[in-house]
Amino acid sequence: MLVIGGTGFIGSNLVGYLAGRGNEVVIYRRKDSDVKNLNGFPFKSVFGDLTNKGNIESTLFRAMDGCKAVYNLAVCGSPLKKYHHVRETVNRDAAKTVAKVARKIGGLRLIHVSSSTAVGYPDNNEIADKNYAFNAGYDHYALTKRQGEQAVLGEVKNGLDAVIAVPCSTVGSHGMKSHQLNVFKSISQGKTWVYPPGGLCLTNVNDLVRGLVLCCEKGAKGERYILGGNNITYKQYFDEIAYATHGKVPGIRLPKILLTLLGFGAETLFTILKKETPVDKNVAKMISKNLFYSSELSKRELGYTITDWRKTIRETVNQLHLN
Repeated sequence: MLVIGGTGFIGSNLVGYLAGRGNEVVIYRRKDSDVKNLNGFPFKSVFGDLTNKGNIESTLFRAMDGCKAVYNLAVCGSPLKKYHHVRETVNRDAAKTVAKVARKIGGLRLIHVSSSTAVGYPDNNEIADKNYAFNAGYDHYALTKRQGEQAVLGEVKNGLDAVIAVPCSTVGSHGMKSHQLNVFKSISQGKTWVYPPGGLCLTNVNDLVRGLVLCCEKGAKGERYILGGNNITYKQYFDEIAYATHGKVPGIRLPKILLTLLGFGAETLFTILKKETPVDKNVAKMISKNLFYSSELSKRELGYTITDWRKTIRETVNQLHLN
């Protein structure tokens, strides 16, 4: 099994799950990549760089040789403007190259891991499924992830055996991203006073990695499977973290109009200062919406299961020793 993007949060959890099932796991990574999330997991490395267009195909051919399946989780998720080109290179161009190499080799299945943003941003009275009309072209990250999906499907038309997996907002103790971890820590310490007006599709990372393997084992060629969780509000999310950590419940709801103004103001100010801000008008817009998604197709066709969101939060808190 080849995992591209295996050193990150979801990728490292997938590596651990695959290795635990007795699979020989190969990681495609840069020589200088941080592998701390992989400590204790057996794996082999093939070195390569998805941004190096000069040798990307040759290194991918070497990495895929003899593999039955390829999981591509590679992503540039930073919203910063300075990474505009990297987002296009990794999320779109490299996705196409990975798919093309997999097709040329043949005899393997590609699981292309996308993002719920590539489905679109549902309005507050909607729950988006795989056929939701994409409406997030203004968000460069969402756009490049969508384009990556389209590139993979283009290779499917040429004979590639591939499935597209769509994760949502994922949490778990092992390797969790710093901004997610900081939410747990801040609430546990009583430092978070406010909460956004929107909502999210909270997904247990263990459910997700099992879902990725189910996509490989049972997914229909060319199909798109949302591997989500429970659709809850940020108020519910933050309150449960406070309950599980014995922290303080955030009591002030940020008005949507204020969030919009803060996002626009921050973006304008940092542009004037010629600096980058991760909090811009797009981020403000996202956390003001109920970004709810449906995993019914995955449940029906793959046997995908979803852990209760309260249990997910409590398990995460216990494993992080925040209670």
